Amino acid sequence: MSKGIGMVGAQRVQQIAGGVPWLGHVMQLVHDPLAFLTTQRGGPAVVRVKLAGRPVYLVNGAEAARQVLVSSVFDKGGPFMDTARILVGNGVITCSNADHRRQQPVMRPALHRDQVARYAPVMSQCVAQIVEGWREGERLDVEASMYALAARVVARTLIAAPAGRGAADAMAGALPVLLEGMFRRMLVPWSLVHRLPLPANRRFRQAQARLEVSVRDVIGQYRAGQAPGDDLLSLVMAVADDGGRPLDDTEVRDQVLSVLAAGVETTASLLAWTLHALADHPAVERQLWGELDRELAGRPPSFADIARLPYTRQVLIEVLRLWPPTWMLSRIALEQTVLAGFTVPAGADVIVSPYSLQRDPGVFPDPDVFDPDRWLPERVTVAQRQAFTAFGGGRRKCLGEHYGMTEAILALAAISSRWQLRKATATPVRALPRFLLTPEAGPLIATRRTTPTDPPRTDRGHRR
Repeated sequence: MSKGIGMVGAQRVQQIAGGVPWLGHVMQLVHDPLAFLTTQRGGPAVVRVKLAGRPVYLVNGAEAARQVLVSSVFDKGGPFMDTARILVGNGVITCSNADHRRQQPVMRPALHRDQVARYAPVMSQCVAQIVEGWREGERLDVEASMYALAARVVARTLIAAPAGRGAADAMAGALPVLLEGMFRRMLVPWSLVHRLPLPANRRFRQAQARLEVSVRDVIGQYRAGQAPGDDLLSLVMAVADDGGRPLDDTEVRDQVLSVLAAGVETTASLLAWTLHALADHPAVERQLWGELDRELAGRPPSFADIARLPYTRQVLIEVLRLWPPTWMLSRIALEQTVLAGFTVPAGADVIVSPYSLQRDPGVFPDPDVFDPDRWLPERVTVAQRQAFTAFGGGRRKCLGEHYGMTEAILALAAISSRWQLRKATATPVRALPRFLLTPEAGPLIATRRTTPTDPPRTDRGHRR
């Protein structure tokens, strides 16, 4: 029994109706997982679903979710984390609490605020390199552009050996296939199904194999001393275990893949969602321009400017509220406990959905409205901060939060200072819940802005 938590009076968790033999609730999750999760929110704080015969406890309340993310009774595990290990092994994202106590001190210095401040000029250079290729009237594949940006930043700051760029590009190229395949593996955890000679399985194995080759090249260069020595991976490679043994290639590989997956996908997704949201919400875009024109006056943003761009941050936080890349988190109960008055047995898989929690109308009025001003200091509530779980929570909260937000603020400020992106078609943006939540949308049309400090333009409407 969990320490300090009595079992007297606890309720049994009820199973959601509608499951079918063998598959359980897989079909509902395949058809529309976001709707399935949000419709459970009005019921009990904890309910039980079945994924291909696997019982899973779904948490619907913010207070119960906080307990899952903060309490030591719960460890990394469950369907989401077990599937994530297919890609990143036992890296800092997926490892147990015990392993995390050893891994976190290694990773934290490279993601500290002071170090991120040193990365900021490199981040800005990468943004400029991507954006300088845009042309007036061009139809932009925003998702591809933001993947390219995030990959370039990771390769120049966190994995800076020559092969790092190739590995980051390989991750950016492989992720769409990998995320789709991992979603299938999470819902149907029957290994035999995923070994069948089907086209989708072949694409998954090929993408994974290409990525593994790139990572081996990276590790080989670090082992040969062909790295700068001051990036995150250099710090990881210098670590020894309790017995003085350096990390072996498998342990290093897990950290490389963890950094690539988190550093590329989450930031790229956040920026792509944001640019599409601004194209759909011109009033928000105008307010953003007002802040950028006032504070930057046409110059590129720097790390020192970030504190003077509160609305830019609010826009990004509101995007993360509505479309969190990690739309589902999972844990495993290490012992029997009580969660929001319900008994959860030892060994139980537990799911928390940031997507559902962050659209709770009882916490966020008009939850489907894109309103960055809800994050103004005088408006935000304790309940809203507690329900906002896009970065996880507790001791396992995302180590790269400051790194990722710094990159996103600098990128959004640089792009929106100079460009207006408009929808090329009337097709609405659709949330695509693969293993992570990504936008499915058409291209955006690039138009140069004229800021108050710009000279009159004579090239309007022409490609440069």
